[in-house]
Amino acid sequence: MEFVFSLLAFLVVLTPVVFFHELGHFWAARRSGVKVEVFSVGFGRELFGYTDRQGTRWRFSLLPLGGYVKMAGDGDPASTPSADAATIEGSFHAASLKAKAFIVAMGPIANFILGIAIIAVVYIGVGKAIIPNQVGEVIEGGAAEEAGIISGDKIISINGYNINEFADLRGIIFENPGRTLPITVDRDGDLLDLFVTPLVVDDQCLGTTYGQIGVRSAGGELKRYGPVEAVMSASVDSFRMAIAMLRGLGRLASGNANKGEIGGPVKIAEMSGRVASQGLLSLAMFVAIISINLGLVNLLPVPALDGGHLMFFGLEGIMGRPLNARVQEQIMRGGIALLLSLIVVLTFFDILGNVTKQC
Repeated sequence: MEFVFSLLAFLVVLTPVVFFHELGHFWAARRSGVKVEVFSVGFGRELFGYTDRQGTRWRFSLLPLGGYVKMAGDGDPASTPSADAATIEGSFHAASLKAKAFIVAMGPIANFILGIAIIAVVYIGVGKAIIPNQVGEVIEGGAAEEAGIISGDKIISINGYNINEFADLRGIIFENPGRTLPITVDRDGDLLDLFVTPLVVDDQCLGTTYGQIGVRSAGGELKRYGPVEAVMSASVDSFRMAIAMLRGLGRLASGNANKGEIGGPVKIAEMSGRVASQGLLSLAMFVAIISINLGLVNLLPVPALDGGHLMFFGLEGIMGRPLNARVQEQIMRGGIALLLSLIVVLTFFDILGNVTKQC
């Protein structure tokens, strides 16, 4: 029963994120005069759908792990040009370089817009927890006490990152278990440079490790915003999420990723079920986080992702001509194979983690 609940929660999270991503491509294509033949949420066999007045087939498919928009001139969902792509009316591949870049970029941009919109609505309707960067309590025997941090200290920066709210501190500490970090505190107007080494917490139930220094905040407040202020604050918070995601990708690339930090579909499904059990508000914020992360990942210059297409368009702009179609196709196929391999590996470790976790 828990598996079914997590699966349903996963679909609730993934469907709007994928839909808005593809809607960004769709909207930009229509605005640019490019014909959209298929708008699909999911891959594989069509479960149900309909065809609109302009000839676009809207479909929900068997495997809901993504989606795609197939435009005129596309030979496949990866947007590989068909043999007659240049002569088809409304072809994506016959559009101007500027139009093609606009169409591709609007997918990730739509994800950022969705994430910011959800967070802004929460800030308007419920409010945002404003927790200052001041230490309220230092846990005895913890890493913070060993570092010389005391109650009343204001955390100015840690590991080179400015700390404006307590959540900023929590994020950096969480990401760096066992790593000694420089930290600057304001103590009664004097700036002190210290070093803190977060305790390594190995959560056998969640299958992850994270850092902890043993401090509690000095309290805070729940503040509701007006529409403009909410959008601005949500945009800033979304930017901070994206930066945290980039830091995680950097650790992964350097081989320093924390246990359980990167997960595949199984882990996301498990997290979706856990978050959904906490209520609608938590689920909505999780959708926002996933949407922002998806937008960022899709901008990476990896073949088969939107960022890979933008990379090819950039090369075309520099060279004054598109990259050889056969070479481009081979690179795209390699990118797809790489992504599928990564998904298989992550899924394997997700399942292995579920089998071996102790809770």
